Amino acid sequence: MNNMRKRKYLVVAWLILFPLALWTAVQMTNNQPDLNLIDLGIISLLAIIVSLFPIKVLNTNISFMSGINLAVFLYYGLTVALSMTLLSVMAMFFSLKVNVFKEYYRYMANTLMFSWLIICEASVFYQLGGVTGAFDLNEPINLIPVFGYVLTGLVLNHVGLYFIITVLYEESSRFIEWDALWDLVSEVLAIPVGLMLYVLYSQLGQPAIFYVGLPFISLSIIIKLYHSSEQINVSLQKASEIGQQLSEHLKVNHILDVFIEKLIAFMFVDFAFIYDADAGEHLKIIRKYESEEGILASVPIKKHEAISGKVWSTGKSIRYCKLKAWREISETFFQGKAESVVAVPMIRNQKIVGIITFASKKKHAYQKHHLIILEILANYLAVAIDNARNYESTKLKSEQCPLTGLYNYRYFEDLLASMYNNYEYFRKQFSVILLDIDHFKAVNDSYGHQSGNDVLIMLARRLEDFIGERGTVARYGGEEFIILLPESGGKECLEIAEELRSVISDNGFEIHNDLTDKCKHKIYITASIGVATAPHQGEDPLTLVRNADRAMYTGAKQQGRNKVAAYIG
Repeated sequence: MNNMRKRKYLVVAWLILFPLALWTAVQMTNNQPDLNLIDLGIISLLAIIVSLFPIKVLNTNISFMSGINLAVFLYYGLTVALSMTLLSVMAMFFSLKVNVFKEYYRYMANTLMFSWLIICEASVFYQLGGVTGAFDLNEPINLIPVFGYVLTGLVLNHVGLYFIITVLYEESSRFIEWDALWDLVSEVLAIPVGLMLYVLYSQLGQPAIFYVGLPFISLSIIIKLYHSSEQINVSLQKASEIGQQLSEHLKVNHILDVFIEKLIAFMFVDFAFIYDADAGEHLKIIRKYESEEGILASVPIKKHEAISGKVWSTGKSIRYCKLKAWREISETFFQGKAESVVAVPMIRNQKIVGIITFASKKKHAYQKHHLIILEILANYLAVAIDNARNYESTKLKSEQCPLTGLYNYRYFEDLLASMYNNYEYFRKQFSVILLDIDHFKAVNDSYGHQSGNDVLIMLARRLEDFIGERGTVARYGGEEFIILLPESGGKECLEIAEELRSVISDNGFEIHNDLTDKCKHKIYITASIGVATAPHQGEDPLTLVRNADRAMYTGAKQQGRNKVAAYIG
């Protein structure tokens, strides 16, 4: 509830209507037996325990709290039942770890709703002829008022929660959800529990509380423990599936994208950081996720600094449930926008290679099993990244000219083939530029082959700088280079080639004379250039390159060199 005006209205409504609800409950209470404070204390303890340990069925909570409230209402009347209901609400919020000071409006909204809800339940109960007090064995229980009481509570509870969610919290919600069905199931199961507790307590007194309460408490705790173990098993299975999916990708960026995507769906994550710990004295961010802007991603982190730096230095995982616990360690990093934080090291060959840090706006968002799962997945991620980097390095070497660092013709050939495959879809022309250095043998003979290699390397950088994002440069072989220009027609390609010819011929290359004086020299070279445009000047990659080669030799080399020629055919 972010609207301060609504909070003020709620406070005013609570200050007026909540005392009125208490007064109304006292006025409506009749035929109340003497209060046994010890018994009520035991029942209150039972109510709190049942609220803290709901039974999990298909990931849905089923609680017998309404059954206990029903028994208290039938025996002690409305006032005590209202007190027990409010106690249950407080216990529920305690189990959810809701801050009473920061989220006071949640307490007010729910206490106000439930206090009037039980008053409405009692009104229907009395209207249907129901009577509260100790059960008389000589008279049967009138079930019609009981069902009226339960049904009224079920309907009004659903309507009240829908109002709180949609009006006060301004969140979207359907009026009829599957949760409503489980609420009905919970109420149906709670009726016999409440009636049994009511009848036995009327006849046996205090022992009845233990006869009914202890089995349900034990069952609730056992089922909760079973559910926790099942949750861990499901999480482990999910971690295994995610790990397998990570191993299926061979690019680091794809692996990081899959990891973030799966973990966001699996855990409460508002902010995620994956750091590379091999980047020097500072952690380097290689992937981040933000549900909103405002994270100080540029803050350099050293060992022992902030939460991630602490994990880096110690090699131990860290989990914090609320801001108060870690504020002094990393006060400015999340700018007060996170509560729960979990950070784990990525370990490969007994060395920390990275850090994973997740943060959530929710308190207690990460449980112990989340930490275990994240530690497992961190190792999966470290292995997957290492394998992908090795693959990318091997692939790059197979596609790269070891001297110039440009792509080799093998890569260029595959790229050109893909351009032809995609032409039918995009229907856009593309061109190639093939260039050959004029009289390059004279450079090698005059200055040495190492100086010739230096010229090739410097020319490669010059070609990359000139072409930039407009195309792809590759070494064709020897002193020949080839360039692919996507979405470039013949006229545009000729203009670019002519500019390129000037860039090569008008700017010298500084080299050392390895054969004679070992001194630095500035030499000038020229290149002959041929151009061909697909698909009209080449129906396949091989034909296109051959035609560009023909244009270079017949139109440039044979016409005096240092020229640009386009294929004509």
